Amino acid sequence: LRCVIIVASAAEKETPSTEGMQRSVATSPFLTHRAEAVAEPRLLDLQKAFRQRNFERFGELTMRDSNSFHATCLDTFPPIFYLNE
Repeated sequence: LRCVIIVASAAEKETPSTEGMQRSVATSPFLTHRAEAVAEPRLLDLQKAFRQRNFERFGELTMRDSNSFHATCLDTFPPIFYLNE
């Protein structure tokens, strides 16, 4: 497994991560659900897919987790937009 990090933009985010997390904790019920019901089972599934070298499943789980993260950002008030083009 190799990780590649591509910086699409050197510009600062509109909402810094710490501020965004504090805002999500205060306003997003999705964050609580994600922490209590999604994170641990997803991590176990990711570990299993990695050990089994099932990289198609690993990729799917990674994308699902990214989607869940961005849904939480959108549920935060005011919403946070970390996706860029």
